[in-house]
Amino acid sequence: MQLANLSARKILNSRKEETIAVVAEVKGIKGKIETSAPSGKSKGQCEVRAFSNKGIDFSITFLNALGKKLVDEKIKFETFNDLERIENFVRKYDQSKDLKFIGGNTLYVVEAAILKALALSQEQDLWKFLLYDKKQKQKPIMPKPLGNCIGGGLHIKQPFKTDFQEFLLLPKTKYFFDSYFINLQAYKEAKNLLKEKDKQWRGNLTDESALATTLDNESVLALLQEVKQKIKDKFGIDIGIGLDMATSSLWSGKTYKYQNYNSSKKKKTFTKEEHISYVSKIIKKNSLIYVEDPMYEKDFDGFVRLRKKINNSSVLICGDDLTCTHLDRLDRAIKSRAINAIIVKPNQIGSLIETKKVVDLAKKHNITTIISHRSGETMDNTIAHLAVGWQIPIIKTGILGKERLAKLNELLRIERSIGTKS
Repeated sequence: MQLANLSARKILNSRKEETIAVVAEVKGIKGKIETSAPSGKSKGQCEVRAFSNKGIDFSITFLNALGKKLVDEKIKFETFNDLERIENFVRKYDQSKDLKFIGGNTLYVVEAAILKALALSQEQDLWKFLLYDKKQKQKPIMPKPLGNCIGGGLHIKQPFKTDFQEFLLLPKTKYFFDSYFINLQAYKEAKNLLKEKDKQWRGNLTDESALATTLDNESVLALLQEVKQKIKDKFGIDIGIGLDMATSSLWSGKTYKYQNYNSSKKKKTFTKEEHISYVSKIIKKNSLIYVEDPMYEKDFDGFVRLRKKINNSSVLICGDDLTCTHLDRLDRAIKSRAINAIIVKPNQIGSLIETKKVVDLAKKHNITTIISHRSGETMDNTIAHLAVGWQIPIIKTGILGKERLAKLNELLRIERSIGTKS
């Protein structure tokens, strides 16, 4: 496959922040493909820079120069691993660990564009190109949608909000369509209950279109238990409840400080040991199936001790800020037994080749992979294809919002195309 054109321009993401879109055309084939890069609000300290330290305009100029080089020199791409040609070129100019000269979003968006162009050149969907790149012929398994129903933390600016960043739902169904439907119904039930129970709520939504309640953390967990029961009664389907605690935003350097702890006590401070006990208690009390970033992002030991205290392998203790889609940090987490699940965000590391290495290493050690959107999203649907193509079992991409639905609706289309129910 040779490119006929590859060009970059500036667009706005769902938070009205500047980001990059890339358009590519394949030589000898009609049509264009477009990719765009998301941006996170709650970022891990070990993430690469989003864009060049010289600014996003420099990143766009670099991509346009790169696109011209690829076209003029008739660079060929045939397989996923041919992305190394892009990375070798980038590394000539940026050898920093955090891609400060080029930017992780810059690298990610051009690699995603080339992958989609490769799939177009073979008249395939991207997921199919990725899945069958290794001559695998098994019928793909669709990921389950982990939906952000109620939220707070850094994802919303308002006087009263939950300390926990996301209250998540994971329906226990066989088909993607059914899970998608149940998450929508649960969202509606939660909205109706908030109208009844949260007199200060004015319909505000977080960056990810989750319901931005003013209720305290524990009241929201109780509310979701009601939602869970209502869905069980109406549809006969069980829902798993999870949290993205995003506790790095609560960590003061010595203690965890809560501002909306429960209905009787708003402010609460925990030592590390106390916080491990607290997280363990709310997991058991609420039968949580998933907890993301329950400890500060550099506290591998805290993750280890929490897992030992819970002593339940069916509860997913997930690293996001802890691991940052970084191979070395995942390796450390595996060796210390800090986690049994990992968030995968390609633009945290920039390189899709490195992202795939993280996915492969996690699978090798039975670490559940969860591919994830970012809070500042675009209409790009690449992660939906990566989820199916790399056979990642869970995708975290919200419940509502046009940028979230772009991924969910693409997964519905993929499910129909492979012949399963939807």
